[in-house]
Parts: sequence; C-alpha cells; structure tokens
Amino acid sequence: MTAAATPAPQAAPELSAADRVRALIDLTESLAHIFEKENLALAKSRPEEMEPLQAEKARLAAAYAQSVRAVAADRMGVSSVGSELLVRLRAATEGFEARAARQKGLLERAGA
Repeated sequence: MTAAATPAPQAAPELSAADRVRALIDLTESLAHIFEKENLALAKSRPEEMEPLQAEKARLAAAYAQSVRAVAADRMGVSSVGSELLVRLRAATEGFEARAARQKGLLERAGA
C-alpha cells in the first residue's frame, strides 16, 4: 500500500455536550480533592506533603483546561443539557474555587 492509499487514522468519537459536562465535573472534583489534600498539608505546616501530588495535579489541570475549552466551544449544546448536570457543574466549580481561595490564603499566611 502506498502512503497515499494508507487509510487515515480514525478520529475519536465526538462526545455529546452532556458527556463533556460530565467530564468537566469529574475533572473539577478531582482537582478540588487534590487542593483539599494540599490545604490540609499547608494547614498542618507540612508543605512537603504537597510534592507527591504535583504530577497528578499538573495532569488534571491540563485535562481541565482542555475540558473547559471543549465546553466553551459548544455553548449551544451545553445549554441544552439537563439542568441537573448544570447544577452539578456549578456546585463542583464553587467547591473547587473555594478550595483554591483557601489555598491562596494559606500560602499567603505561610509567606510563600
């Protein structure tokens, strides 16, 4: 078979808007969980306990950013998903933002 005749790789199936929102919820909750562990380490003045979390946090943050872009690119589709999913997304986002704000305060108090 020549290069011109080689079939193109199959693209991954497109996720539905609801699946994209579910993925974003899962990523947001996973990141919030890591922030909670980091906050606990900071509150106990044990910042060294944060180091083992950094690789997973970086991986999740990259996936989170990609997921946010995918959801933002399909505002019309996302607006049509069930309100239950949107409420869950809002709650997950609020929980994540609260943990991030707490971490900022803990880091500021620690002089980091």
